Amino acid sequence: MHSHHSHSGDYVAHGVDGLEAIVTRVSELGFDVYCMTEHMPRIDQKYLYPEEITGDSSADLKLLQQKFIEYLAHATKVKNRGLRTEFIIGMEVEGCDLKHIDYAQSLMQRHSDVMKFCVGSVHHVNQIPLDFDQQCWYQCLKSCGNSVRQLMVTYLELQFELLTRLKPQVVGHFDLFRLYCPNELVVDSRSGERVPDGSEFGVRVGELSLVEQWPEVKSLALRNLEFVACYGGLLELNSSGLRKKLQDPYPGRDFAQLAKQVPGTRFVLSDDAHAVSQVGVCYDQVLEYIDKVLKLDNLYFLCETQSGKLCVNSMDLEQVKSHPFWQRFQDQN
Repeated sequence: MHSHHSHSGDYVAHGVDGLEAIVTRVSELGFDVYCMTEHMPRIDQKYLYPEEITGDSSADLKLLQQKFIEYLAHATKVKNRGLRTEFIIGMEVEGCDLKHIDYAQSLMQRHSDVMKFCVGSVHHVNQIPLDFDQQCWYQCLKSCGNSVRQLMVTYLELQFELLTRLKPQVVGHFDLFRLYCPNELVVDSRSGERVPDGSEFGVRVGELSLVEQWPEVKSLALRNLEFVACYGGLLELNSSGLRKKLQDPYPGRDFAQLAKQVPGTRFVLSDDAHAVSQVGVCYDQVLEYIDKVLKLDNLYFLCETQSGKLCVNSMDLEQVKSHPFWQRFQDQN
């Protein structure tokens, strides 16, 4: 079994358990491949999260840089232990803005001897955190004219900049804008703008297909997915969506079915763990999603050759279902 996206409390402020504890849990569950992908350091104080702020922004930013270097050294030690699980070192990109996307590219080049790939993610809309809490999500909405349609458009445009400039091997939580989008929020069915309950064209977001409702959104999402397939990227099925009580993992079924229609789309598994308790979290539900909803024939995964070259392999769904991981998963959950 595999995960292409993970974090630890050693190197990210909102993580819980240390990297060593995560590694122990991964080994206990019998993962074949587990990717370590701590966040790249942000380079602008306006993107610091509350738990990272001490009052000295220069020192705070330097600490992020220091922790990232420490992470690379620690991850290298884990990788070199010769454990049964293959550990691959990468990082998660902070696609805050174009400056950070370009900085991510320079980091990948500078540390190419250690980091084999990156998870390309967008966590901000108009420089506001999209997935931090409900209040921030509403601030994102306000910055987009109180339009859910425009929020998604803005997100997908920045995501496209990340994709075209960086070509990340793995695309992280494709539709992250779903996380704090309230199903009961009433919007104008034409513009996506927030309106009072009872408005003539008002409809609750939970009643809409976010892909089919607004042609512009579908067009941009399809463009992004086609580009990922074109350069050989991988689209993660991220189980943290289920952990955070969404109906589906990321991407949700509307966007995942759209991706499935794109020739060359390849899905990989990720748990996006930040704690021991989150390693392999909800993988049983993701398997059902893969089998019953998406009806996929194959899952893909990263691996390294003996010479250290990154490559992509696949397993058919029957192989996935019969993997020994599931017995350990059931025994320990």
